[in-house]
Amino acid sequence: MALLLGTDVVHIPRVSKALERFGDRFLQRLYTPQEQADCWRDRPPSSAPPPEVIKRLAGRWAAKEAIVKALGTGWTGMGYTDIEIRRSPHGAPTVHLHRAAHRRWSALCGDRPAPWQLSISHDGDYAFAVAIALATVAPREPLLPVEPSPIE
Repeated sequence: MALLLGTDVVHIPRVSKALERFGDRFLQRLYTPQEQADCWRDRPPSSAPPPEVIKRLAGRWAAKEAIVKALGTGWTGMGYTDIEIRRSPHGAPTVHLHRAAHRRWSALCGDRPAPWQLSISHDGDYAFAVAIALATVAPREPLLPVEPSPIE
């Protein structure tokens, strides 16, 4: 068994500034169409999204960062839309891995489903995320190099 853990924090005003500066290019690069729909919910996308939409986008960005940390890759060889954060019917965030992220999961854990637990929170100007997955098979490659430390 292997426990995969990642955490991240995103400054929400940074997301707002990126939206102002890059608009749809920012959205298309970082978020899948489903994620965008989930963030806007019942509101039509507009050039000036309300604060709750920006908070949801920031939370998803933090969640994606937490997941790549848990996978042990960072963004090397992976695109932002390779990780998708959706809402369950009850509103809980769920993780869906695509392309490079799915290949990384398979390299670590075989063909078993990815049992992610994801928590996203907001406080003031910050969005936080913690991602945890329990690999049910031994990883095929080391997650981190482990070197014995001398006893002092």
